[in-house]
Amino acid sequence: MTTLAGDMILLAFDAEGGRLPVRQSLAPAVRGALLAELLDGGALTDEAGTAGAVGEAPRDAALREVWQRVSAEPGRKWLHWVRKDGRASVHEVLRGLEKDGLLERSAGRVFGLFPLERVGLTPEGLAAAGEVRAAVTAAAEDPAARAADGRAALLAGLAHAGGQLGTALSADRRRALKDRLTALSESAAPVSPAVRRAVQDLQGAAVS
Repeated sequence: MTTLAGDMILLAFDAEGGRLPVRQSLAPAVRGALLAELLDGGALTDEAGTAGAVGEAPRDAALREVWQRVSAEPGRKWLHWVRKDGRASVHEVLRGLEKDGLLERSAGRVFGLFPLERVGLTPEGLAAAGEVRAAVTAAAEDPAARAADGRAALLAGLAHAGGQLGTALSADRRRALKDRLTALSESAAPVSPAVRRAVQDLQGAAVS
């Protein structure tokens, strides 16, 4: 089973699995997924809007890195940790997916001059991404499915907060399901508000 952050990246791939869009919002969404999984699993605690670490460090490399940082600096707000080292977390999660055989990387050059790394899904990764999209869609569309699959509901809520639902739900469906998606996002608190704020800040900086 992939981590919640791995599922977030699988969700971001296009339907053919050959392209991972370059989005600033992906880093806080992935970072938020790591934090939410740790919190949901009892490895992090929420104390009046700040994060604390408990127990032992997780085995997964990306989860362990986040847990260790929170453990070393307790009492910081969730927004701090969502913003912290997001790109590094994305690369660590990508390495994990590659190790699990779900994606592959290849090197190339643009115009024969500029180095470019391509990241694409393997057939196994393509199947896994399809399952993630289907689970997220079901969580958004069907309250019964949402109740039955808490992991998919958590992912859907975080993805909505981070603007990562485009591959699972069209813009029209997202508008039609706005209330349900908002409820899913609220259920992913305290991480989801921090993800939303981090994405909004990035978008504001891009247009300023």
